[in-house]
Amino acid sequence: MSTWESFQPCPHCGYDFATDEGTKACQWGECAYLPRELDVYCESCRFNYYTLEGNPRCEDPLTCEHAAEPLEHVENYRRWLGLRHAAVAQRA
Repeated sequence: MSTWESFQPCPHCGYDFATDEGTKACQWGECAYLPRELDVYCESCRFNYYTLEGNPRCEDPLTCEHAAEPLEHVENYRRWLGLRHAAVAQRA
């Protein structure tokens, strides 16, 4: 299992790292513990590749030179969410 697959947010954290919504349990602007493999934002303009929202600097953010890595991270994020949901269902 990769490190990002076992990532657990801090206790009482209700923040959704991909949609930038929810309540944070800390005062960090961004989660200091979020593995890079789960970061779905463009490193240049902070375009969100999970929600496909933001103000990209390029004409087509899906073909931008910065798109490859965050697009891979979107798949990681979806898998991570699936693992979290399965773990919650298993405990119930």
